[in-house]
Amino acid sequence: MKVLFDHTLFYQVYGGASKYFAMMINSLPRDTWKTTALWSCNEYVRSKHLFRTYPKKFRGQDRILSLLNRPYTKYVVGKKQYDVVHQTDFDHYFYKQLGDKPLVLTYHDANYLTFFPQPDRVRLQQIALQRADAIVAVSENTKKDLLNFFPVPEAKVHVVYHGIELPTGLEQLPDPIGHPYILYVGARASYKNFERFTRAFAVYHKHYPDVKVVCTSYDFFSKELEFFHQLKVDENMIHVSADENTMRALYAHAMFFIYPSLYEGFGMPILEAWANHCPVALAEASCFPEICQGAGEYFDPMSIDSMISVMEKLTEDEERRKELVSLGDKRVRLFSWEHCAKEHMKIYDSLL
Repeated sequence: MKVLFDHTLFYQVYGGASKYFAMMINSLPRDTWKTTALWSCNEYVRSKHLFRTYPKKFRGQDRILSLLNRPYTKYVVGKKQYDVVHQTDFDHYFYKQLGDKPLVLTYHDANYLTFFPQPDRVRLQQIALQRADAIVAVSENTKKDLLNFFPVPEAKVHVVYHGIELPTGLEQLPDPIGHPYILYVGARASYKNFERFTRAFAVYHKHYPDVKVVCTSYDFFSKELEFFHQLKVDENMIHVSADENTMRALYAHAMFFIYPSLYEGFGMPILEAWANHCPVALAEASCFPEICQGAGEYFDPMSIDSMISVMEKLTEDEERRKELVSLGDKRVRLFSWEHCAKEHMKIYDSLL
């Protein structure tokens, strides 16, 4: 068996989708896969020494990588020295060279049809999904969305959950903040429900003025800073540019991780929180009940009062936080990259 992965997603430095591919590939037998990525700036690729990487992201990187990798991908695909191609994105520029070789795709979420309407991207998805011989959906909820939006035979769709790499030595990680804090991870787009969470925190803050909110991902925008100031929480909102080790420390020392999103394809930060012994508070929406089940404290994502109630409960109730850590410790062991890779290999084998 030889699986070929194209280069497309490996231009990301960080990102849930690129992490999934890098970690899953790393768990496949080394002699079963190749990639058309000549170079990558992906930190997960770098950490696992999967293939060549640039030392850091640079201006114009995406354009240069595309100029190098796209023709090389066509060349490698055209040689047909593989059994299956697993495409990391939806652009169909190499389908002529692919011919009738088996194609696998991963469908992560329906954001381009819902929260971020992008008709051009959806057209690419439709072409790719129709061409695919097998489709990986990252949750049952995502599978349901896929079948609802696209005329895809259900028999082609296989649900495979993401995995997690369980860390060691958490007790040795220093507290990076030095104050009690609630951890918010990832982007702050509209569907992430960050504005409503911030309004809830502003009310909560009146009773717990020493608690901070730590946010990762990109820096705060000027409009966000102005919003924090209007709500009188600007001194309690902290941004941290976090690498993998810093993320582990942030999870390990947080009072709890909060996930107010209205929609996610899978919700990898849930596993990351569990793996680092961090209690999880999250929206009762989307795929969250499927992935988290009873190992989290749920709130109504549309209700500020519901969010405040859960935040106050987890702040006051140390025993509940310990219980959630224990439940998370047990549930996280059901998710591994090794199992994820084995399930992918079954799909590849089924196409031969």
